[in-house]
Amino acid sequence: MLERVDLTIAAHAVTQPDSKAVSSGGRWLTYGELHDRVGGVAAALTSCIEAGEERPVVVITGRSEWAVVAMLGVWGANCVYVPLAAGTPRERLRDIFERVQPAALLTDRENAEQLKGVWDESPLLEIEQTLDAGGSPLAAAPLDPRGSQLACLVHTSGSSGPSKGVMIDHRALHNLVTNVVEPYTLGAGDRALHFGAFGWDSSIEEVILPLSKGASLVMRTDEADYGVPHFLHQLETQSVSHLYLPTSYWHEICLELSRGTVRIPSCVRSVLIGGEAASLADLATWRTYVPGDVDLWNCYGLTETCVTSTVYLDDRGLPVERFQGIPLGSACPSVTVAVLDEEMRRVPVGEAGELCIGGPGVARGYWGDPVATARSFVPDPGGQGRLYRSGDLVRQDESGLLHFVGRVDRQVKIRGFRVNPVEVEGVLSRHPRIRKACVLARTESSGLTGLVACLELVDDRDDTEDVTAFLKSRLPEFMVPRTLEVHDALPLLPNGKIDVNSLTAGPTPADSPASHRPTHTAESVQAIWCEVFGVESCDPHDDFIDLGGNSLSGMRIAARLNESFDVEIRLRDILDARTISAITDLISKLRKDDLRGE
Repeated sequence: MLERVDLTIAAHAVTQPDSKAVSSGGRWLTYGELHDRVGGVAAALTSCIEAGEERPVVVITGRSEWAVVAMLGVWGANCVYVPLAAGTPRERLRDIFERVQPAALLTDRENAEQLKGVWDESPLLEIEQTLDAGGSPLAAAPLDPRGSQLACLVHTSGSSGPSKGVMIDHRALHNLVTNVVEPYTLGAGDRALHFGAFGWDSSIEEVILPLSKGASLVMRTDEADYGVPHFLHQLETQSVSHLYLPTSYWHEICLELSRGTVRIPSCVRSVLIGGEAASLADLATWRTYVPGDVDLWNCYGLTETCVTSTVYLDDRGLPVERFQGIPLGSACPSVTVAVLDEEMRRVPVGEAGELCIGGPGVARGYWGDPVATARSFVPDPGGQGRLYRSGDLVRQDESGLLHFVGRVDRQVKIRGFRVNPVEVEGVLSRHPRIRKACVLARTESSGLTGLVACLELVDDRDDTEDVTAFLKSRLPEFMVPRTLEVHDALPLLPNGKIDVNSLTAGPTPADSPASHRPTHTAESVQAIWCEVFGVESCDPHDDFIDLGGNSLSGMRIAARLNESFDVEIRLRDILDARTISAITDLISKLRKDDLRGE
C-alpha cells in the first residue's frame, strides 16, 4: 500500500514528538504540536462539509505555520488542497470558485477579510479557530491504497482564457518525497527554508520534502525584504542548512556576492534554484565566492509533473565556458524524459526537440477541461503510460544532460512564475479603451525578465493608469505588465495577426551610470535608483512602480540604502514611499530617531 505524504509526516508525531517541525516568526511547533493542530483543522472540515469523494477546499494564507497546518489538515480530512495566493484579485477568485465549486474555504485571520463577500456558497473557516475542535486528523472516508485520489488542484496560467487547475494525485506527491528528494541529502537534523509564497506548486514541495524526512522547516521572515544581507543573516541566526530559492532571488545574492558585501553562512550546505533559466555569469560569481562544499542544484519541473522532474548538481570540475547555460540536468529516479519532434518521434542526440515527461509524477489533467488535457497529456509513443508535453525546447548531449533551448509557444517565466501572455491579452481585450493588445517579455535593465503590454487604443489619450488599475483588479501582481506602450497601430503580419517579433526587440536600456555617488542624501538615493533601474537619470518624484519596480528591485534598493546610510529600510517601506523624495524623508527621519536613541 502506498503511504500518503501526510501520513508519513503524521508518523513523526509518534517517533519524534518533541522534535522541532515548523518555525515561524520565532515560534516553533514540535511534530506533536503540529499533529494536534492538523487534527483540529481536519475535524473542523469534516464536521462542516458533506461527505464525498475529492471535495475541493480552497486555502488562502500568509507564510506562517498556519499555512502548513492548513495544507496537512485538508489532506487529513481526505479533501483536495486548492491553494490560492493571498492578495488574489476578487474577480479572479470568483472565477476560480465558480469553476471549482469548493466544499469549504479555509484561511487565516490575516486573510479572512479578503474572502468575506466573495463567495457565500461554501462555509468559511479561520484556521486559528479550529484549534479546539479536537478529533482525529483522518476522515472516515477510506483511503485509496494506490494513491490515485486527488490531492491538489494547483492553478497556473492557461494558454488562453482563464487559468488552468492542475490535478495532482497522492501518488505524485509520494513519488516526489521518495524519489525526487533523494539527491538533496536532507536528513532529520537539517533545517530547510521555506522561501516562496503559498498558493503555488513550489510551496507544496518546500513543505513536504523536509517534513517527510523529519527535518525542521523554517518559514522565511520579512528580513528578506530588507535585502540580501539581512536575509543571509537570518539564515545564519536560524542555522538553515538547505535553501530552495527562485532563480531570480539567487541572482540577487550573486550580485551582492560580486560586490563583496556578503558571504554565504557556514551553516548552508545545499542550495536549490529553479523557476527560470540561470545565467552562467551568476554561476561564475557563485563559484568564485562560495566554498565548493556547498552544493548548488539547478531544478526543473512543472506543475503538471509535480514540481521537480530533472536536477543538475553543479560540477566545478567542468569550466563555465563549456555550457551555453546551466544544464537542466538529468531525470530524477522514476521520471522518464523524451525529446521529441512535432510528429512525436525522438530526435537525435544534440538536436532540439520538445521535452516530454512521464512517470508517476504526471498530473491527471486539467480540472474541467478535457480538451486542454487531451492536447497536453498524450500517450507515450515509446511505451505505456502518458507523457506531458512541456512546451520547452531542449537538446540532450551525449552524456544525457538536458539543456534548455527555448519555448515552442510564447510562455515565459516572471520571477519564477509561469505566465502565458495570451491570458493577459485576454484580460486587456475586455478593457473598453483597447482595440488591440500584445503582451511580451523583455529583458529589463536589472537583467530580469519583465512583461510589456503594447497597446492600440480607440482614443487619442496617452495615459494608461486606468488600464493598469483594470489589470490589477483581475490578475495576480506578477502577471501585470510594468510597462505599457501605446502605439498608433500595432504591426501586422500578412495574415493579419500581430507581428510579435517586431515588438519583442523594444528599446535598448540606457547604459548604467557611473559608480560615483554624491554625498548629499537625496542625490545618493537618486543614484541608487538609477543604478538599480539601469537609467541615466530619474526625477525625485518618479514613481517606483511606474519605473518598472517589483519585489526584487525593491529589495535591491533596500539593501543599497541600508548599506549606504546604516538604516533599516525594507521592501514594504519602498512600496509605501514609492518616490525618491519620500524615501529621502524616511532616511532622514530614521537617522534622527537613531540619534535621539543614543
